[in-house]
Formats: sequence, C-alpha cells, structure tokens
Amino acid sequence: MPSTPATDDRGVPLRLDKRLRGLEREHGLGAALEALRRHQVEVGFIRDDLSEVVRHTFRAPDGSGARFSTQFNPARARRFAGAGIQQPPEGVVPVHDRCFLCAENIAWQQQGREIGYPIDGASMPYTAWMNPFPLAVGHAILATDEHQPQHWQEGGIDLATLVEDLLEFAHRLPGWILFYNGVGAGASIEAHLHYHALPRTPGLGPMPIERAADRHREGAVARGLYPMDFAHWRGTHAEVLARARPWLAEWQAHAGAAADATANLMATCAEDVERIDLYFVPRHRRRSRGEGLGGVIGAFETMGEIICSTPEERILIETGQVDYRTIHDLLAHVAVALDD
Repeated sequence: MPSTPATDDRGVPLRLDKRLRGLEREHGLGAALEALRRHQVEVGFIRDDLSEVVRHTFRAPDGSGARFSTQFNPARARRFAGAGIQQPPEGVVPVHDRCFLCAENIAWQQQGREIGYPIDGASMPYTAWMNPFPLAVGHAILATDEHQPQHWQEGGIDLATLVEDLLEFAHRLPGWILFYNGVGAGASIEAHLHYHALPRTPGLGPMPIERAADRHREGAVARGLYPMDFAHWRGTHAEVLARARPWLAEWQAHAGAAADATANLMATCAEDVERIDLYFVPRHRRRSRGEGLGGVIGAFETMGEIICSTPEERILIETGQVDYRTIHDLLAHVAVALDD
C-alpha cells in the first residue's frame, strides 16, 4: 500500500509546498500559482478547461472606442452547489456550516484532491485555492485561514486592512487582476473572507473601467466617465496606500456605516513599471442585480465584463438583444453616487 505523503499543518504535501515556494522565490507568486493550477488539473480537481466559454464585445455606437463585453460561461451556474461531496464521511464533523473555503471542510469535500498554497506577508495567513469554476485559466481564490466574515461591518477585517491586503497581493502578482466582492455585491460565500485573482489571459485587458480610469485626471472620485461612480488611485504601492487609506476611512465612517453599504474593490499591478491601480466602487446590498441580464453584478462585472451562464442569456446575446447600451444601463442600475 502506498504511503500517505507528508503534509504541513495546513494539509499541504511537503514536497509540493517546497516546489511551489522555490518557484515563488525564483519567479514570483504568479509562477507558484500557475504550478499549483497544473497540479490541480493533473489530479482531476480542475475539470473545466473553459472550452465552452464564448466572449462577445460590444462597442459604443458613438465611435468613442468605449466597449463592454459578455462572457458566456455555463459552468458558473454550478458554483453555488460546490464542486465536491455534500455529506461528510462517517466520523467527520463539518465546521462553519460546511463552508467551502475552510480547509477542514475542503479536505473531506474534495476527498484530498484540492490542495492550497499558503501565502504569508499579509495582515494574517491566507491560502490560495484554485477556483473549480474559473472566469479565466488560473483563476485563484485567496482566502483567510481563519473563518471570518467577508464584510467589514460584520466583525471581520476592517476596510483599511482589507484594502492593504488586496494591494499586497496585487503587488506580488503583476499582470493579474485582483478583486473583492462585498456582501450583496457579488460575494457567493459571504461568511469567509476571500479575494479573487485572475491572470491576464487573452481578452482580459484593458478592461472597460481601466480605459475609463485612463481619462481620470483629478481627485479620487471619477464621475461621468463610466456608468458607475468609482474612486481611483494610481501610483507606487506606497503612494496608493497613503492616498487611499484616509479617503476610505472617511467613506467608511460616513456612507460606509449604513446598514446596506457594501462595495467592490479591484487592484492591478503593471508588469513593466512600478505602478498599481486601485478601484473602489460603492454598492448597495439590495441592488445586487441589474436589469436586462439575470446574474449578480460583482467586481468583475463592474470592470465591464458581464458573466452569463444560462441558455436564455446566451440566446439574448446571440440574437442581438444585448448591446453596448444594455450593459451600460445594467451597470447604471446598480450604481451608487459617490461624494468627494
């Protein structure tokens, strides 16, 4: 009988962990996550090769060059049920209502196939897990090891620290898109704090909100450049932190203290220059869906690509019933005004 591989205290096989850490030291965190993705494909955890994904681009009729896109991704409709078994084996007690992001549950839900990569250096320990229902090849979830709420108002991480960790990960993943979905703003797992990290695969850049931000010149708040008000900061890692932290603290103390206040956050780091872009989009918990297409609007959608997963939505797109204006109005429907 083959022996069980030795693991660390988080359940990661020591041999794999050593190889991934070596790759991170030599080539960065992105290389380690790509090696983890290949491992997860080899062991059969990741089965979606995204071959069913169809992307459509819609250009503004005014010739300005503005555009939005849709991604028909049928596998995303299955994510709410999880990718593993639903009932624990005899003698195993699930924790935190079978949370899909708790390592104790992942071990029995995925029967040992899903392996994470521990990430240190943020405000607390995180683990990177490969998303079984990806938006792009290499889509990873960066989840806290501790089970704590996704929302800053519910006893979890405060907004400033949430942003600091997001920027830390963006800084270590140049060329990737990092984002956070608030409760009622796209988070499908509301009880466990996590971020999304996507490599810049073909078609994922620059995103529409990034094009709008290139026209943003003064102050933090960008209005009239996009269907949604957003705050935007650009500079080095230290510069963005220094400017964004007090602005966000002020927002949280006032508008962000309302019971229904939530948000999307996105961060990107350029590959060739020391530049980070941070985006903050205020949201309202009870306005999670737009009009025209049925899905929830999360951070990726606020960046300008709408995820569709039902046959009905595909028909709407392919028969010309969705265009630039449809997506513009969908985003405007969930927008929240942002004061200076």
